[in-house]
Amino acid sequence: MSLVKVIRHGQIALPANFREKLNIKEGDYLVAELEDETIILRPKIFVDHKDAVRALHEMMNEVHEKTKNLNHEEIDDIINQSIAEVRKIRANKAHIAGDKV
Repeated sequence: MSLVKVIRHGQIALPANFREKLNIKEGDYLVAELEDETIILRPKIFVDHKDAVRALHEMMNEVHEKTKNLNHEEIDDIINQSIAEVRKIRANKAHIAGDKV
């Protein structure tokens, strides 16, 4: 646990090890939420719309290239396996953090 001091205008300094672990740099944005008596800060990443669309098209082209010789059942199996893997990873992260799944 780290102790931070509130200074003028409600400002705080995040501990360096927090900033390093989350790759938070000067000028970055954080989303602030209040849950009961707890303040939660989460990094917020803004993405340029054109960059996001371009990245999505690149990913879709890559997926199409990798799956063009597969039938629908094989593709469905890959999708279902991927969903199961993501759910397992999220459940492990939630368990480690003590969250409810």
